[in-house]
Amino acid sequence: MEKTIRDVLEVCQVCNRAKYDRVPAITPQLVTPSPLNPLEEVQGDIWYWEECKVMTLLDIATKFASCYPLAAKTGEQVREALLLFLATVGTPGTLVLDQGREFRNWIVRGFLEEFRIRVHWTTPGHPRSHGMVERLHSTLLEHLHLLRIGRGIVGDEAWARALLAYNNSVHSATGRTPLELMRSWQQSDPPVSADERRKSDRVDRANEKATDRWDRVRVGDQVFLRNWYRRRKSDPRFVGPYVVASKLRRYRLRVRDSATGRTRVVHVRETRPPSAKLRVPCGDPAIGRSASDSEVTVTLESSGEIR
Repeated sequence: MEKTIRDVLEVCQVCNRAKYDRVPAITPQLVTPSPLNPLEEVQGDIWYWEECKVMTLLDIATKFASCYPLAAKTGEQVREALLLFLATVGTPGTLVLDQGREFRNWIVRGFLEEFRIRVHWTTPGHPRSHGMVERLHSTLLEHLHLLRIGRGIVGDEAWARALLAYNNSVHSATGRTPLELMRSWQQSDPPVSADERRKSDRVDRANEKATDRWDRVRVGDQVFLRNWYRRRKSDPRFVGPYVVASKLRRYRLRVRDSATGRTRVVHVRETRPPSAKLRVPCGDPAIGRSASDSEVTVTLESSGEIR
């Protein structure tokens, strides 16, 4: 009886929308080589603080950060911010950007081609691809809160002080300040070797323990999407159901809304697929049906056995 109840709950649409995802999707991790020189790789993003729009740029090797206020979220404003970065800091070898329209347009593309800057576009819906610049945003946010609450400093002065504090603080990853590394980088002493090997070993061990949900997703599966617009605790954690229309590269899925028929592309980490498939719709207490109104058949896709 307990097993039957568990199987029915796993395919209940109300439960899938409201309950926590206790086993979230995990994709295989990859070892990202650390840049050996300043400006070898730079991550860029647009961040919002109150009513301000700011483009943040972070050098991966030295952790040196730069911020440029934007009047609007447009390609022209992004081009001006990048030009100022090149004039004051230098030309990066590779620039990592997300899939936003303010970046993926002919203005920014032409600018990057003019200065021969390689660009890497991150996977949509996967903020971990931008992990270091997102960590920078979190650190700057703490500084801005401290300045506003503790000293009443806001606006452009708060931004300047927060950036000054970050670039002159010892970074936990390098053991030195970003400004110091940017000014006195030594080619003969790159922060790699033993640290890189330890990082590779940790990733290998994590991949062995991780449950890769990607291989279990099939076209036609029913999935639920994480509700990113959730504002209150009473709002559902997931919305749906959606049907998997196709599997794309870089762990992305094209899903179709069962109600409207519209499609969208999401990362597999945004989904919550039910662990079992419901062949005949079961009773849904939200619409006043009972389990006796329909027959329930729960099977595993891999073996076809009843769970």
